[in-house]
Amino acid sequence: MVTIALLGALAAGATFAVFTDQEVLGSNTVATGTLALTLNHSAGKPYSISNAYPGYVGSWEHIDIFNAGTLPFEGYLSFNKTGGDTGLYNELTMKIETAGGDGLCNTNDFAENLIYNGKVSAFTPQTLVSSLNYWHLANEDDASGSPADNIRSNWTERLCQQVGVDVSAGNSIMGKSVTFSEVVDAMQDND
Repeated sequence: MVTIALLGALAAGATFAVFTDQEVLGSNTVATGTLALTLNHSAGKPYSISNAYPGYVGSWEHIDIFNAGTLPFEGYLSFNKTGGDTGLYNELTMKIETAGGDGLCNTNDFAENLIYNGKVSAFTPQTLVSSLNYWHLANEDDASGSPADNIRSNWTERLCQQVGVDVSAGNSIMGKSVTFSEVVDAMQDND
């Protein structure tokens, strides 16, 4: 019995020669892209309006959402009251649409699409404004394919805006002022 155990131990400790070969594929690199949002705007932005009144409607102005990064992103818009009278803020109106195929605001060409028309205070925060429904020079070259809701690197989405005061606003806003910010967020597009 001891002899069998001794032979087993010798066999387990013995080495067997086998051919082997190895290749190395080295220098793998992973680099991340960048999200970089730049806002450009027309001369009338940010708004500085005096002597507004119920029914006032301002001229068309615009914001250009430019993708200065290397990755496509989705653009989202929000409004935040930053100071002043809440009653007046609640009576501000905003019409938002995309610029048309000519890149101009409110020329009624084929690519102008309404995004929002209502009170600023009722605007849904983080509203997607780079959808194919609002397409203008931002998405796929021919507006097809996926993702269809992004702003590609080195492309711009132009948002046309017209601010006003609701026609039904009463005397409670007379002599008041309000300030608000427009917040544009870029979120990486993963679809």
